[in-house]
Amino acid sequence: MGLRRLSVRMRAAIASAVASVLAFGLATVWVGDAVRQQWVPAAEARAAGDAALLEQAVATSIHGWLGAPPIEGYQDSPYVILYQDGTWAKSDRMTPGEFQGLAPLPSRAPELSSQRVTLPVVQGASARPSDGASPGALPGAGSGGPGHSATFIRRTTGTVQGDRLVRLMGPPQRNAQQLTIYVMVDDTMANRASALVNRILGWYLVPGASLFVALVAWWVTGLALRPVEAIRRRMERIGGGAFHERVPVPPGRDGIARLAETTNTTLGRLEHAVTEQRRLVADASHELRTPVAVLRHSLEVALAHPEQARWPEVVAEALADTERLQLLADDLLLLARTEERRTVEEEVDLHDLVAEQVAERGCLPGGPRVCAPRLDEASVRGTEVLLGRVLRNLLDNAVRHAAGEVLVSLQVADGRAVLTVADDGPGIPAADRERVFERFVRLDDARGRVDGGAGLGLALVRGIAGSLGGTVRAVEPGSGRGAELVVELPVSVSGADRQPAGPVQR
Repeated sequence: MGLRRLSVRMRAAIASAVASVLAFGLATVWVGDAVRQQWVPAAEARAAGDAALLEQAVATSIHGWLGAPPIEGYQDSPYVILYQDGTWAKSDRMTPGEFQGLAPLPSRAPELSSQRVTLPVVQGASARPSDGASPGALPGAGSGGPGHSATFIRRTTGTVQGDRLVRLMGPPQRNAQQLTIYVMVDDTMANRASALVNRILGWYLVPGASLFVALVAWWVTGLALRPVEAIRRRMERIGGGAFHERVPVPPGRDGIARLAETTNTTLGRLEHAVTEQRRLVADASHELRTPVAVLRHSLEVALAHPEQARWPEVVAEALADTERLQLLADDLLLLARTEERRTVEEEVDLHDLVAEQVAERGCLPGGPRVCAPRLDEASVRGTEVLLGRVLRNLLDNAVRHAAGEVLVSLQVADGRAVLTVADDGPGIPAADRERVFERFVRLDDARGRVDGGAGLGLALVRGIAGSLGGTVRAVEPGSGRGAELVVELPVSVSGADRQPAGPVQR
């Protein structure tokens, strides 16, 4: 919970510092071991040279050569010389019993070349130390704790006669035999170099580098979050009502840039929704004022002169205005629902709905002739209520403006159901073919209170078609006169292969 309350910059800095400590700590251990490994070969080469000098001293004494270095004066590396039976003949800075495995080589396989062997330490040394070692510590053997080991260079000598053994090693008298030489590899300098490197890196590099990385992470995170802060400040200003503004988009193509682009897209939709809402409220208020004013005026006049009022006519006019208000409210509610995309879709046979709507027009007296020369069978996704409202609005609009005939056709092409409603009326000017689908838009010849609608019929058609994944547009009529409206809806999979049905006429 404590880390969650920290800022993003602080958490990034802490995470970078922890990662740096772990990385540099492991690197320190690796570098220290690498430094030690660089020094160990030199120590082994020195021990091998000392073993060769010891073997040379023994061999010179065997052959009676002069000028050989005396064994008693040899002081470079800790060593031990073993008899064939494993007894220590001579040693320097080593005590019997300190190591396991110091055994003589078999006499039948003398080896004059050096061998490198590693043996476990049994206990700490008590002999005098080598150069720079602490008292009581054996070079290369550390503290002699459990699991510690020491490295030796092992050589064998030639056969030494008994009298020579007495002169070299002292009494008692022994038979002629080979001697085995063990010289310890003094890795004191390697350990010191490794410890020095670990101390320098561990006490200075790791903390300093980790602090530097944390500061860099703090600075870089601040730079990375600067566009986010700019977006936040702009959103704060937009939240005050400046919906026309947009957040700044950083030049990169990272997640922050995509966030800014998505935010601007959302703001554009929000601005459009707010604008449409304000326009809807203004247009609805304007449309409602006229019938309300007329209704109020007729009722006030009747109440002011009740003896002169024709109450049946007053009530009939009031009822007509009330019905108009109710239809307007229903259209506004349906339009809002279609824009919210909350319809539950099902498979609907569109050709049956078209046939029913065309047949209903035959029951109405007067008016233009309505016929459907072609009805292909087509099933679409939607609801019967919404699709029926689309057909009713299109037919009502066509019948209202037609001179004598309305033609309806339904065709299936390229996986879409194409519904066409054409009339032979005055038509729609090319400049108004897109504007007629806006809310509360009526052309001049449709503004009559009795014949003209509220201007929501075609807006509802576009809203419903859009909510069902379709489109609606006004096109140039094929006959050259009148108006022609085309609605396209996606055909459901189950109804894509149906055959055309017969014509329906009124």
